[in-house]
Amino acid sequence: MFSWMTMPSAQLAGQLARLPIEGVCLDMQHGMIGFSDAAPMIAAISNAGRPAIARVLWNEPGLIGQVLDAGAAAVIVPMVNSKAETEAMVRSAKYPPRGGRSWGGYTALQTYGMSPADYLKQANSMTLVFAMIETQAALDAVEEIAAVPGLDGLFVGPSDLSIALSKGVGIDKTAKYTLEAMKRVAAAARKNNLVAGAFAGTAEIIKTYAAMGYSFMAGAVDVDLLQAGASSLMKAVKGV
Repeated sequence: MFSWMTMPSAQLAGQLARLPIEGVCLDMQHGMIGFSDAAPMIAAISNAGRPAIARVLWNEPGLIGQVLDAGAAAVIVPMVNSKAETEAMVRSAKYPPRGGRSWGGYTALQTYGMSPADYLKQANSMTLVFAMIETQAALDAVEEIAAVPGLDGLFVGPSDLSIALSKGVGIDKTAKYTLEAMKRVAAAARKNNLVAGAFAGTAEIIKTYAAMGYSFMAGAVDVDLLQAGASSLMKAVKGV
């Protein structure tokens, strides 16, 4: 389980990375984190001995290459809806012969303490790229998406997926239709030896998704953790 950050702060990123979690994800799509914020945050997370994960703004080569160059260990790409879009994503994230990622990961070299030759040789296997499954179109094509060579995992956005499946009625990450769709995604990942991931948000939902085969899951968002901590403190103080 990894934490999910929306606030731009290298200091906070480093503190979160020192908690008993497995990594920290920077939300560059819906959070307030830009690349100038992300670069020192990735460094702080890596210095704490945890992998830095980045959800980029969109499926665009420059955005994907940027966070990998900064030392991100994994990239989550939103709104991937087809085999062709997945192939384009993989090309952006992987060096030849698998893809067409542009060279320039000087910060990544410092992060991993590797020579350019060694990084080039190992980068495709040591950095992961996840396609988000969060629309009806993506769900319909999930078997084709999962079969794309070079893809490392599928990452379900259950909020958007539940909105799509309910035709805009609401957000329900554990509705029957959401869970049924997620079982299909997990099966596609398992068939193709991919990592199955999802945004969970709570301990209860993490347990629910884990039972279906998900192993790469986001826990609470930073603002939720702050709110929970402050609420717990105030309750304890008032109870004295």
